[in-house]
Amino acid sequence: MARELVQTHAAVQEDKKGLFREEKTSIGKCPRCGSPVHEGKKNYYCSNRECAFAMWKNDRFFEERKTAFSPKIAAALLKSGKVNVKKLYSPKTGKTYDGIIVLADTGGKYVNYRIEVRKN
Repeated sequence: MARELVQTHAAVQEDKKGLFREEKTSIGKCPRCGSPVHEGKKNYYCSNRECAFAMWKNDRFFEERKTAFSPKIAAALLKSGKVNVKKLYSPKTGKTYDGIIVLADTGGKYVNYRIEVRKN
């Protein structure tokens, strides 16, 4: 029966394969290759399969500061490389503060972040 089905039905043509792809919205451009960056369940990733760029939602940097890594923050980091965030938690002092999170991409496997504290 399987052979009969394979013989009677032609394979999907290349131009029709695009009909089955789910269209994902881009939150910004990849800082490494310029391809669109999409939101996944656990990360924000580059749509180019050869590029290894990914920002993880459960990144320790954001968890230590008790800040949710939202699509809004990710989009701002991709656009300008920095984003103003209020009420960042300091694990050393136990207090909250306002600061600027800067995307420090190493170009390697991991993406790093650093904080610039605003001077009042």
